[in-house]
Amino acid sequence: MTKKNIIFGILLLSFHGAFSQFKTTIPLDKNVTTGKLKNGLTYYILHNEEPKDRASFYFVQNVGAILEDDNQNGLAHFLEHMAFNGTEHFKGKGIIKMLEKNGVSFGKDINAYTAQDETVYNISTVPVTNEKLIDSTLWVLHDWSGSLSLTDAEIDAERGVIREEWRTRRTSDFRLKMQTDPVLYKGSKYSKRDVIGDLDIINNFKYAELRNYYKKWYRPDLQAVIIVGDIDVKAMEQKVKAIFSGIPLAKKATPRTYEIIPKHDELYFETASDKEASSTAITLRYIIDEPLIKDSLVTRKNIMNSFYTSILNNRFNELLLKNQGSSLNLKTYFSEISRLNTTYNILALGKKGKTLEAFEEAYTEAERLKRFGAIQAELDRTKKLFISSYDDFISNKDKIDNETWADKLTNYFLKAKPFLSAEDDYKLITGIIKSISLEELNAYVKTIQKPTNQVVLVTGSDQDKNDFPNKEAVVNVMKKVENMTLEPYTKKENNAPLIEKELKPAAIKKTFEVAGIKDAKGYILENEAKVIVLPTTYSQDQIVFSAFSKGGKSLVKTEDLASAEIATVIARSSGLGNFDNLGLKEKLAGKMAQSSPFIGENTQGFEGGSNKADLETMLQMLYLSFESPRFDSNIFTILKEQYKNNLENIKNDNENAFKEAVDLANSNQNPRTFLFNEKFLEAIDLKKAENIYRDRFKNAADFTFIFVGNIPESGLELIQKYIGNLKSNPALKENYIDHNIEPKKGKTVVHFKRPMEVPKTTVYLNLTGKTEYSKENAMNIYVIGQLLSKRFLQTIREEEGGSYGVNVGGNLEQIPSPTFSLALTFDCNPDKQEKLMQIVWKELNDLKTVPVNANDLEDIKKALLKNREESLKTNSFWNSTIYNNTLNQIPFLQDEDYKNLISKINQKTIQQFSKHVLDSSSSVEVIMSPDPQ
Repeated sequence: MTKKNIIFGILLLSFHGAFSQFKTTIPLDKNVTTGKLKNGLTYYILHNEEPKDRASFYFVQNVGAILEDDNQNGLAHFLEHMAFNGTEHFKGKGIIKMLEKNGVSFGKDINAYTAQDETVYNISTVPVTNEKLIDSTLWVLHDWSGSLSLTDAEIDAERGVIREEWRTRRTSDFRLKMQTDPVLYKGSKYSKRDVIGDLDIINNFKYAELRNYYKKWYRPDLQAVIIVGDIDVKAMEQKVKAIFSGIPLAKKATPRTYEIIPKHDELYFETASDKEASSTAITLRYIIDEPLIKDSLVTRKNIMNSFYTSILNNRFNELLLKNQGSSLNLKTYFSEISRLNTTYNILALGKKGKTLEAFEEAYTEAERLKRFGAIQAELDRTKKLFISSYDDFISNKDKIDNETWADKLTNYFLKAKPFLSAEDDYKLITGIIKSISLEELNAYVKTIQKPTNQVVLVTGSDQDKNDFPNKEAVVNVMKKVENMTLEPYTKKENNAPLIEKELKPAAIKKTFEVAGIKDAKGYILENEAKVIVLPTTYSQDQIVFSAFSKGGKSLVKTEDLASAEIATVIARSSGLGNFDNLGLKEKLAGKMAQSSPFIGENTQGFEGGSNKADLETMLQMLYLSFESPRFDSNIFTILKEQYKNNLENIKNDNENAFKEAVDLANSNQNPRTFLFNEKFLEAIDLKKAENIYRDRFKNAADFTFIFVGNIPESGLELIQKYIGNLKSNPALKENYIDHNIEPKKGKTVVHFKRPMEVPKTTVYLNLTGKTEYSKENAMNIYVIGQLLSKRFLQTIREEEGGSYGVNVGGNLEQIPSPTFSLALTFDCNPDKQEKLMQIVWKELNDLKTVPVNANDLEDIKKALLKNREESLKTNSFWNSTIYNNTLNQIPFLQDEDYKNLISKINQKTIQQFSKHVLDSSSSVEVIMSPDPQ
């Protein structure tokens, strides 16, 4: 469990419920300036300097799809779209145009979401040095409150966009949820509100219906303005008061009510199947009311919930790794299902035809924990894990970004979830964690599973539905387990050190400079391993690590590629040295350290990180990954079982069919193309996977190891101790092999049809070819992709209502040989596919002959400079930059050089490079359409 997941898990479980009904007794952080205007609008303003010179603006509505009348189903979400289609002060697409002129990008920085109970808009990473921009952003929020234009023409234009979003979101998981929600939410309006709405209503609602919903529910007493960033709080508060106080509040405001899920003593049961479902699962859900008062007692209970799920999931993992039962996956978790309710869940995914048996195994372990409780070692390990996460959180409190704080303030407004300073939050949570006794936890565990408000849901593929267990069978299993004799849980501890061998620091043979990065230092150790260290203070307690060597899967024989695909999966899952998978997790409990090997197409290496205290642990893991990896036959068997289970249903998976068609077309049917099929399953071999892994990680002299962050004084000596003692062969220098995996010359067209539950055409187009690598060319192809994104947003999405969105990416890769790719993909109505492709090709060909829109180009250039300025202050940026620059042997561009690079991009350079791309490329067109059978 990661630090982020642990903290999020505790906070998610701690506080839910509607603000007007729920209260917290824990005072709001005094650093937050808050108030309520006479019209009822609430505001929260917080100074925060991550990132520097930026602020984020959130506009939060305590209303969502649950408040729609039946003839408005989908209009809350429709209204969210309309917020970007004209307001009192920003006509048409004026909001997006104004913000993008200042480098604030639609999608990345400007976004919104609608849920059943809330609608939230955000404008993020706004430069604060531009006073006019700050004022304009506040006026955007003002207009969202009650001044949307909602013109007939814009409403009609948006219907098509919503239709295509409806089509895109109708995935197998979504369709299964639509079948199970009427049972989970039985007797409640939630069972009829999926947010995206009823397509018939979307197509035909009268304009007045949308305006009525807007007038009724978008009003200041249900709204909050949240501003977090590097701002003068008092000055910002005055702006908020001046701009938002004039918004009127309706005299007869409809009360905001909250939907209740009716209680039930009977166990509810439902099965759901879908042609494209990938696996069969059974989930037992206990519906739980949220407490009305959010105090420290609630926090305590929910920390114990987090402890409980952590301990039970660990036991599930032990059971799975023994591979002696019927389960492929077992999981327990809490999840929010409405403003007033959460559910406690036990999920079991079984081997083929063993769903009920897998559920019995899960329910048995839950019963064992309920009956006998946890043991002291489990509690101690869980405490250590959680406290270390919070230690890391408080050490890096200055790197908590604006979005995190804004999200927490959103939850404070909507759900009365306490908002504390980082210091107070740390003190409260760690104090509770330390004070929880084994007796208290075990007494609490007995209260989680109740005999009422239970729901069992069985989901899977159409072809397996005849084997689904029925309600009687599930109830019988639960009764059987509750009455069976069980033994208490026991566990043996492995207290051996991670590395028993005595290691001494190896000498540094020589040092070297890193081109363009004067603060980075390069070292060549005695075993010829290359190390680059860049000390930074961007985070108080963070070290980002990576490593690479050339070769990767390109050096593996074609017939062994399947085994190469699983080599690092097996190694990562088998443990290290004297510790198996579970033993290693227990050994590393409380450690903030990770080192994960990978074997890519042309390189192999590691990704990882740590805090200062656990740098040595991370280096020990790296050392063992070279010197003492493990390849557990049991892990291999489990993996093969999972693959086999997935293969049973993947033939009906349209997304997988489309991906395979794209991959084969892009490789010209090259035999080295990875396909997940029966041949792959037959070809994977544990011994081959081990041999490939050991071969790729046999020579430290061929690796470059990169460390960026707040590295302790002892850091270099620790690096010398562990990396300096890795096996090496300085005489052996490997490189990747170029297998010329590329499309055939000219045009490749692959059109095919598939049976579909919801008719949808999916389009992929890739223009690719060879070119000289340069920073200018790399930037040009990227900008071309961004320009096309803007054009398609206008033509295909807005004007045609033809697709929810066209994803476009321009890229120039150096390895294995300099190759550009301009690729796009989108979903659409099958009836519009031909017309939309004509638009695509027109826009592409226009790049050669028609100068691109100067304003669009300027917006993209500003966004590039803004993003660069923000990225420069992160360790991950510097690690990836050093990694890529060292691998490709290109110098780092200083600020002035980067600005010059951007400034030289103009209509002429884009037109010239576009002509080169279109004239010299081969094209791959893959279109998957519905089979009308």
